[in-house]
Amino acid sequence: MDFLLDHWQFNETNAQRDILSPESIEPNHWYHCMRDEHAVRPWLEKNQVPTSIIDSLLAEDTRPLFEEYEDNHFLLILRGVNLNQNANPEDMLSIRLLYVNGAIISTRRIPSKTVATIREKLENQKGPNNLADLVMNIIDGLNRNIDNYLDTIEDKIDKFDEELELSEELMQTHKALLKIKRFIKPQQYAIDDYFNSNIPLSESKQLRLRHSVNTIVRINENLDFFLSELDIIKGELRQYHAEKMNQNTYLFSVIAAIFLPTSFLTGLLGVNVGGIPGTESPIAFTLFCLGLVVIFGLEFFILSRLKFFSQS
Repeated sequence: MDFLLDHWQFNETNAQRDILSPESIEPNHWYHCMRDEHAVRPWLEKNQVPTSIIDSLLAEDTRPLFEEYEDNHFLLILRGVNLNQNANPEDMLSIRLLYVNGAIISTRRIPSKTVATIREKLENQKGPNNLADLVMNIIDGLNRNIDNYLDTIEDKIDKFDEELELSEELMQTHKALLKIKRFIKPQQYAIDDYFNSNIPLSESKQLRLRHSVNTIVRINENLDFFLSELDIIKGELRQYHAEKMNQNTYLFSVIAAIFLPTSFLTGLLGVNVGGIPGTESPIAFTLFCLGLVVIFGLEFFILSRLKFFSQS
């Protein structure tokens, strides 16, 4: 069975790795599968899993949710940050947990650090002792990784607060948080629904589940806070640049107003037609230049008294 990545049997003492070619789904077993392998669906159908549940488990595009079925069966779909090498954390991967016939069937397409850590702990005899612990370890592991990633975002935001330019990194960070927010908000509802369900696995872990719900609520609050902070930083940067542009425009307007009369006079006297005064006087050009200096000085004095320069 190429679709089966790992298979563990949980008993009263410890967990033991089992064969990777089970024909039937046995109680107290964990089957970790590749979701995009074609052999998964026939295996589930052979074990009498309803088609509607299989469709939900193997759907291509999903959002976090909790669905409860008959006989205490349930489907829990969660999302986690992508911590694989050369991956963008905000491209969140999907972890799906189906509880049916007393067993947990998990599926994934992209490897998850959370599940990999649990499998490693099981190999070292330090992992979960039962299926209820397994579900809790997955929920808490996903929350922990999201929390750690948001800590790095908080450090970035502190640096953005000191910048004077709207950088590409700031824009990418804002987009990343928006993509994470898209899945974390429904994930809060999914974990809360699992906490409030009558499923035996959840009822045996009420204290830990309450802590997990509080954690995901806090994560959502941090996301909202970070997004608000980035909106404020972007608004302040835009306002700073708008004010700077307004100051430059005002300064250029004042300079243009100062040179407007002198430009008019030089333009008028520069017309190459007869009748221009002073063409016969050797000191006319000198007097004209002195007149321009006087006009310029007079304008500068008047604008200074009106505090035009202080406004710029």
